[in-house]
Amino acid sequence: MANTTFNGPVRSENGFQIVSKDATTGTVTTVASTASTGIVTNKFIKHVGFATGVTVNTTAGDSPSIGEFTQPANTIITDIKIFCDTAPVIGTGDIGYEVGTSSSGAQIVAAQTDEILDGGTTVVAHNVTVTSLVLQTQDGTTAPASVQYTDTERTIYCNITNTVDATTAGSFTFIIEYVQIA
Repeated sequence: MANTTFNGPVRSENGFQIVSKDATTGTVTTVASTASTGIVTNKFIKHVGFATGVTVNTTAGDSPSIGEFTQPANTIITDIKIFCDTAPVIGTGDIGYEVGTSSSGAQIVAAQTDEILDGGTTVVAHNVTVTSLVLQTQDGTTAPASVQYTDTERTIYCNITNTVDATTAGSFTFIIEYVQIA
């Protein structure tokens, strides 16, 4: 197959396919496609969603602006990172987080009370915090369903917590990676 460079839009009335050809067998497998609607269907592509504007409370406790992300049906959350957009300023204390299926829940990412800031006064803008997703028991007689998976659309709540009052609220963005599996 030839490589072709286009200058301008590529258009198709019947969608597009990205394929992979096995070098040994010659078997062609579709790895991604678009329908005529333009919607990409691929269970191997990571999608990214955001919950923005999550701030540190001026009084100790949960964020006054808990972030929300709509997780699409039939998807698994694979990773969550927290990006500091604007530096918060607090008295010497802790800043943490939790991610769940309720506004102060920790079902997806367990509460970490001091992982963003531990006994400090500020977080540098553009800092990235890597979270750990909650894991289920893997060796039980009955393995439970994953909390990261949903078969129906649902809201995921992203919360910043602080142990002391903030003089500058700052702002955080939760970056949520997920894959479509059906």
